[in-house]
Amino acid sequence: MHKSMVIVVVILCALWCIPYSYANDNIHDSAGTAGAAFLKIEPGSRPVGMGGAFAGLANDINTIFWNPAGLTTVQTRELTAMQHFSFVDINNQSIGYAQRANQLVWGASFLGSFTEIERRIGPTETPDSTVTVGGFATGLSLAYPLGSMASIGGTAKLISQQLDIQNIYGIGADIGVILRLIDNHLGIGLTVQNAGVLSGEENLPMALRAGLAYRIWDEPQSDTEEVMLPQDVWALVADAYLPLIDANPSFHLGIERWFYSSVAARVGYRVGLNENPNDGLSIGLGVRRSGMDSLAGIDFQFDYAFVPDAYVGNSHRISVITRF
Repeated sequence: MHKSMVIVVVILCALWCIPYSYANDNIHDSAGTAGAAFLKIEPGSRPVGMGGAFAGLANDINTIFWNPAGLTTVQTRELTAMQHFSFVDINNQSIGYAQRANQLVWGASFLGSFTEIERRIGPTETPDSTVTVGGFATGLSLAYPLGSMASIGGTAKLISQQLDIQNIYGIGADIGVILRLIDNHLGIGLTVQNAGVLSGEENLPMALRAGLAYRIWDEPQSDTEEVMLPQDVWALVADAYLPLIDANPSFHLGIERWFYSSVAARVGYRVGLNENPNDGLSIGLGVRRSGMDSLAGIDFQFDYAFVPDAYVGNSHRISVITRF
C-alpha cells in the first residue's frame, strides 16, 4: 500500500458524510415528480459490481453513462453492450461506443428499459392484447483533456418514453469533470446527470454524482497521460449520489482486484437513506483477453454483476467490452 492511501481514507470518510448531511434538507418537496425513471438504471456490469461507484475511476467505455469526462482514457475505439435481467420481466439494455480523434474523444450511447403489459376487458386467463411500454435515451458525447491531470466531458440526450396511451419526449444532458492526481493514482470525478426537460409536466431525475478512486499497480508507468486498465492491480472506489428532484441520496463503496491483468474480482456495497431496494451487497467478475489470429489487435472483456435482494428478486447484469 502507498502512503498516500491515508489521504484517500480521509477523503472517503468525508465523502461518506455528504449523503447524511444532505438528508437533512427538504428533499421530499418534489418526491414522485420525476419522469423517465429508466434514466436511473446503472449501466455496465463492472461499475455495478463495485457497488455503483465509478465517477472517479471512469477509465473505460462504461464512463459514457457515469462521467463523460472519463472518455479521455479511450485510446482508439471501445464498444460495450449490457443486458440487465431484473424483476417483473423488465428488460434493461445499454450500448456505448467511443472513438479517439486526436485529443478529442467522441461517443454515442443508448440506454433503454422495456416491458410488456397485458390488457383485459374482463377477468380472463388470457389477455386480450399486450402492449410494450418503457423508454430510451440516445446520447452523443464529447470529452477533452485539460492538460495532463484533468478532463471535461458532456453528453447530450434525446429521450423518449412510451406509455400505454401517451408518448413523452425530452432532451437532457450530463456534464462531468475528472482530476487525476498523485501520478494518476487518485481520481476525483464530479458529474451532473440528467439535466433537462420533458414534454409533459414531469422533470428528469436530475442528480449530482461525486466520486473518488485510488488505484495501485505494479508495472512501471509510461509517460502517456492515461493509465491502461491492464496495469491496474487494485482499485478502491467511492461515490456519493445526490438526487436533486425526487429521491434521497446514497453512498457507494467498492473494490476491484485484477489478477495477471486477465481476471477481475469485484465487491461493492451501497447505502441509501431511504427504502431503496438496491441497498446492500453486490459482487462482480471480469475476464479480459486479446484476440488471436484474425482477431489479433482486438481486446475482449466480459463482465458480470450480481445484486441479491430478498424482496424484489436478484439482479444480474452481463456486459461485453471490445477495444480495437
